[in-house]
Amino acid sequence: MSESRPLVAAVIPTLNEQDAIAGVIAAIPSGAVDRVIVVDSGSSDGTVERARAAGADVISEARRGY
Repeated sequence: MSESRPLVAAVIPTLNEQDAIAGVIAAIPSGAVDRVIVVDSGSSDGTVERARAAGADVISEARRGY
């Protein structure tokens, strides 16, 4: 039987972080996680678009806050 490692996700909560989000995602070391998930709390800027462009999956959360 082969051993497999557990899947690892980075979960990043956001609210209006368009200037920072791409850099935050890029700073995650290659191979460190299997998936990057951005949980957006209703950003009114380009956070969602920039997160997707950086390769993250985006989930919208209606409640604001971290």
